[in-house]
Amino acid sequence: MPKTIFTSDLGATKCHAGLVSLNDTTGNLHCTHSHTVKLSAFASLDALMHELEKQLGTRIAATDAICIGAAGQYDGAELLHENAYPFSMPFAALASKASWPAYAVIHDYAPIVCATFTDYMIKPANLKRLNDCPINHDGRRVALGIGTGLGLKDGVLLPNGDFWLGKNEIGHIGIATPPHATQDELKRHQALIKHLQPRSLTFEHILSGAGTTRLYQFLYPDRAALKPEQIGEQMRANLLPELVAIFAWYLGLFVGTVQLIFMPEGGIWITGGVALSHLEAFEHPSFERGIHASPAYRALRDTYPLGILLNPEHALLGNAYYASKRLL
Repeated sequence: MPKTIFTSDLGATKCHAGLVSLNDTTGNLHCTHSHTVKLSAFASLDALMHELEKQLGTRIAATDAICIGAAGQYDGAELLHENAYPFSMPFAALASKASWPAYAVIHDYAPIVCATFTDYMIKPANLKRLNDCPINHDGRRVALGIGTGLGLKDGVLLPNGDFWLGKNEIGHIGIATPPHATQDELKRHQALIKHLQPRSLTFEHILSGAGTTRLYQFLYPDRAALKPEQIGEQMRANLLPELVAIFAWYLGLFVGTVQLIFMPEGGIWITGGVALSHLEAFEHPSFERGIHASPAYRALRDTYPLGILLNPEHALLGNAYYASKRLL
């Protein structure tokens, strides 16, 4: 008999939730319903969950398991975030009051890693390959999220279908001067460090949602200020070629740094609102130059798969995979 899993991708500003059907016999997962809401439209966690139940057409407590991938840290009672949510997130109290079945609140990049353990991930419609390296299903893999913030999670698929997940942080790591770059790239890098002072130069400060704004102000100090959405539109229309180039270079430097830190034979798999909005950056020559600006172990790193997860349901399916192995 199939089981139903309630899954939720809870970000800093919005919540994407859904119902995923699990076939007990085959292990196949299928997202049957999904819905997205903005957190600002609600005053409490109760109200948020009530609206999701209404939109999905079922009581959350009537499902077989619940898995919530969330930005921030869950302390076993409440979900906490560096930039406060618009209301408190007391999941343990709500679960007790509403008689939830087995549930888990996990790091929001954990389900992205788990999604790569599923067959759906390798379907061409759901994946943009950035190289043609064979996918090593047994190798360590990393999921990168580039959106409102920046984060990652590494993991390994075990022979029995279970998995191991790491505990790590990347967004707030400072960017060191790359050892192999042109004089122009190094001069620009040093100028950007000076421009951002007293703020430090981290990957999150220049690649996340507000990052393109900082790069725009750095490159075009005499131009009128633009909102991030306007900057994104102009980047995609090729009206800001210098910004696309510098963004692509730091994006490549980020990927190369992650390769060196984790040596992920199972590949690096990228997603997030900013990444999906700027697919053109991954095809820019500066992206590859950024990766190779840290040249150590290049021959080995060139064998690691690299791709972008395109399916908007990947987090929901990854949550469901987690639930299928840890909660059911």
